[in-house]
Amino acid sequence: MQAVNDARKQKLWQYRIYTLLWTGYASYYLCRLNFAVAQPAILAAYPTWSAAKVGGIPSVYAAFYAVGQFVNGQLADRFGPRRMMTVALSIAVLCNLGMSMADSYTGMLVLWAINGYAQSAGWTLVVQTSANWTKVDRRGAVLGVISTCYAVGNVLAWLLAGFLVDSIGWRAAFAVPAFIALPVAIAIGVFLRNDPRDAGLERIRDDIDDEDEVDETGAKRAPIGTLGMLKMTLSNPILWVLALAFFCNNSVRYAFMNWAVQYMADFHGRSISGSAVTAVALPLIGAVGAVSAGWISDTVFGKRRAPVCAICLFLLAGICVAFVHIPQGSWMIATGMLGLAGFLIYGPDMLMSGAATIDFSHPRAAAAATGFTMAMGAAGSIFSGAGVGWLKDSTGGEWDLVFYVLAGLSLIPALLMLTIWNAKPKGS
Repeated sequence: MQAVNDARKQKLWQYRIYTLLWTGYASYYLCRLNFAVAQPAILAAYPTWSAAKVGGIPSVYAAFYAVGQFVNGQLADRFGPRRMMTVALSIAVLCNLGMSMADSYTGMLVLWAINGYAQSAGWTLVVQTSANWTKVDRRGAVLGVISTCYAVGNVLAWLLAGFLVDSIGWRAAFAVPAFIALPVAIAIGVFLRNDPRDAGLERIRDDIDDEDEVDETGAKRAPIGTLGMLKMTLSNPILWVLALAFFCNNSVRYAFMNWAVQYMADFHGRSISGSAVTAVALPLIGAVGAVSAGWISDTVFGKRRAPVCAICLFLLAGICVAFVHIPQGSWMIATGMLGLAGFLIYGPDMLMSGAATIDFSHPRAAAAATGFTMAMGAAGSIFSGAGVGWLKDSTGGEWDLVFYVLAGLSLIPALLMLTIWNAKPKGS
């Protein structure tokens, strides 16, 4: 009877933790993607600001996000996910409230840079905590379900910000998400637990040996220093493969995220609102892809993540080429193709930045490894703005070259995944 009660208690705690992580990271997105929707209204409110000047704000965000991924990854293993996630989301709330009142370009630039740094702590902490609460044979499936938070958060952020900008004004698009995220930050601080043992349970994660946590005398090992974490992370060849692959994958993902609305409006003649609605197919079907990829990697490929990533990315390259052959004005076909692209992008995205990184990192430096992979991905996303814009401008506004380059960027990580095709996590 006691064993049954313990199992029930563990299951209830797992649902609680997974729900908090899902809700917490979705809230990050409400305070992140609102800028893209508010940007046209900001340009209208400040007519002396050029598009390039306003575009510099998300560019600075991306740079600070990349740096923050690496730095916060080192800090997370020292200070713990609950404390860091609470503080980071609270900072994002304050930055959004500041944006709702900002009147100067410098003020907006600084606030959004700080927001970028704070936001960078989110996914690393989600991955680390979920790994502590999950056995290795369910890691892919669990992270696949949790990762739907950023697809759903993406959709909600666009729809909420769009409604607020049209009905109240662009400042509300920053203030309202902040007030939504604030109670979530408080709930994380009160109810989240970094590890089952913090809740009085037995350890759940089964890819950690006792010697990973205690020394030969039975004493708890001291925390690994920053240099030790760096050495442990940067000397791991599989992590380098994952990081380089994620760099390219994120370039493709953010290119679609940043330009899908523009593509539907320019090439297929849709209105901005109509283009935004059709572009939602990308993250929505992407969420299905993430869940499917996690389940398939656990059950079909025996916890091997690389085969799923490689197959998806080879198919994605074909989809990118197929975009070139869609007749102008065929927006329904393009919407279906966006959904397919999302399905094939979000699966590898989740596996490379989550399950696979945890699989092959040292248990005591899991957050540092995730931060390293995410930092490389954030650096790759910088191309998706200015890089795609340059490709489009260089061909007189045509889209063919953009899609051919995205196809090439999809092939690179697919080939990299072939080099670790048979790699399995410890404990599988």
